[in-house]
Amino acid sequence: MSESSLDAGTFPADDFADAEQQRRALFAAADQLRLAGRGTEALRVLAAEIAERRHGDHHRAQVLGQLAQIAAREQPSIALAGLWEALDRGLDDRSRSTLLAIVAAIAARTGHPDADALLRDAGTAHAAAGDHSSARHLALGRAARSLSHGDLPGADAVLAALDPDARVARRDATAIRAERVLVHLGLGRHQDARSATASDGTTSPGIPVSGRLAALDCLRMVAVGELPEAGALAATALGSDSTDLGPEVRALLVAVTAEVRYRRGEHDAARAVLRPCLRERRWPDSTTWTPAFCVAVRDPALSEPARLLDRAVADLHRSVRSLLPVPHFGPRLVRAAMAVGDTQAARRVTELVELVATRTPVPLWHALAAQTRGLLDGDADALRSAVDGLRTTAARPALADALLDLANSQRPRPAEAWDAAQEAAALYARIGAPGDQATADRRCVELAATPRHRPSTDEPPRTGFGALTPAEERVAEVLAAGATKKEAAGTLFVSFHTVDTQLRSIYHKLGIHNRMQLVRAWDRHKARIG
Repeated sequence: MSESSLDAGTFPADDFADAEQQRRALFAAADQLRLAGRGTEALRVLAAEIAERRHGDHHRAQVLGQLAQIAAREQPSIALAGLWEALDRGLDDRSRSTLLAIVAAIAARTGHPDADALLRDAGTAHAAAGDHSSARHLALGRAARSLSHGDLPGADAVLAALDPDARVARRDATAIRAERVLVHLGLGRHQDARSATASDGTTSPGIPVSGRLAALDCLRMVAVGELPEAGALAATALGSDSTDLGPEVRALLVAVTAEVRYRRGEHDAARAVLRPCLRERRWPDSTTWTPAFCVAVRDPALSEPARLLDRAVADLHRSVRSLLPVPHFGPRLVRAAMAVGDTQAARRVTELVELVATRTPVPLWHALAAQTRGLLDGDADALRSAVDGLRTTAARPALADALLDLANSQRPRPAEAWDAAQEAAALYARIGAPGDQATADRRCVELAATPRHRPSTDEPPRTGFGALTPAEERVAEVLAAGATKKEAAGTLFVSFHTVDTQLRSIYHKLGIHNRMQLVRAWDRHKARIG
């Protein structure tokens, strides 16, 4: 078929005797346009067919499903432009309802400022004339909005009502499963995520049919420390040249490949994978590559790592979606920001992690919030809390990183720091991260040259006001003055979760149990120091 015959106005629709033949040719033409880099035209071809209103509801539903799949494989900017153009055509109410829901879902995924308004419009259109298709895409949009705001339980509740195995949902089954996998990963339910990716079937042992599910399974492996397996699967998927790999899938596979290589100490190979992907991209397309930025910020040898950090933080403020599947991404961004002296970026990421922890109150996110706060404030107690919390999860790389953070902190005694570094090195060895293991081993050597037991006058106090971190002392002062925890959070520009966590630590260190005792203890402390 010539290129000119692929254009919307010249598609030879009347050359086919029946709807099935016509549909096959239509889909083939749209796929060729997409592969030729003409995604907007591919969507235009399909929208024009829908607007013709021929061959009945089954044909319309099939074409709508193909349009949704092509939109999912395109950059967000191309998908949104093509869908907005399609909405300007003379569509029937049911088709318009579905397209509005697809637009709203893409907007919610990328943190579009009009996402809430678009979801309301899509909901109104569905209530007036929608069908099963618009209902599914509207639910996916609402789940995406919850994910972009860090509300994993909310997304879980919305997706629970969708059955990807239902006959009417077959075309959207992968999208539904993929969102469920992302929710499982964010909640720390890694075994459920593994089962959900495997339920799509396999082409060969361990490799899901869908590229998107394969990429999410790679993220699961990275999250739990199955690094050799993640690297092998990502390399296989990237090397397959599959037409199923849209920008989002490719970006995730690149992030996984580079992450594994960095942890193995293969820095040059990781840079070779990342560099072609780090060019300037404008929002919303930049959100597709945020996971790769979260990997790249660990490497100061890459050009302008501070600029990569700024781009990642800016997009995460629109949507925290990229932080959800891999637990150690949030602490890594804080660590990178502190390394370049950008405390503002470190604070912004810490607040985002704490926001997710507030909206998703599970041990994994409580631990991550403590870790990011510990890195920001230099608070060894927060890092200890993070280590304790991460021990209850399957996130072994995150635990190893938190142990190394504790070993690098200035507050622990040398013996405690050495133990943490040694445990981190052993854990890195178990997950197949010899590069990180070497870093932890070097820290062990440094600490071994330090006296294991300093004089008691040099040891930081473990109880009393002297044991409070600067951040805890500020919280104690504001609360002792009569502020509520919510008011203290606003005054100190931190989250409610941070104030609540620090208050528990304050009570423990001061040996008290309620606010009245805190007021009395603070008054005595102020009187002693004059």
